[in-house]
Amino acid sequence: MNKREVSFVICCEDKQQECFARRFLKGLGFEPRQLFFKINPAGKGSGEQWVREKFIEELKIYYTKQRIYALIAIIDGDTKGVEERITQFNNICKEYRVQVRSNNDAIAIIVPTRNIETWIHYLNGEIVDEETVYPKLKCESDCQIAVKNLVTMCKSNGLSQDAPPSLHSACEEYRSRIYNFRFSH
Repeated sequence: MNKREVSFVICCEDKQQECFARRFLKGLGFEPRQLFFKINPAGKGSGEQWVREKFIEELKIYYTKQRIYALIAIIDGDTKGVEERITQFNNICKEYRVQVRSNNDAIAIIVPTRNIETWIHYLNGEIVDEETVYPKLKCESDCQIAVKNLVTMCKSNGLSQDAPPSLHSACEEYRSRIYNFRFSH
């Protein structure tokens, strides 16, 4: 475990994404006290819109460089997918006149498509696609085995070729923007 303190601010649409991300980061060795989650309040409108708006607020703080931390946004791809969601983030940055993230920023945009349940069902051994709406879990913590399987893949040979494309994209975001940041600060 890296003993240097690195904090993470993670913006999520819902408790399922928060539970998944918390367990995943903990599985990779991050301390719970390093993780600060901002979750869309239940029943308060569009989750994806809330994440984009919260992301802009956090991005402004990030660029003030008041402290060293990483920023992660988790937003469902729904029918839009990874590239269109990232384009939406870039466009809202331009709209609010906030610097668009560069390749050197520890800012990751994670886009489970169609939603986080797609990844959970895949990681539990099911064949999935990114168009089907998979049922929500009865309890958010029921994602434990799926997350454990993902952590095992990340620590060994990586994802298999049949993993959903959005999960491959998320792994690349993590590797290129968060993993390197973690060990450079």
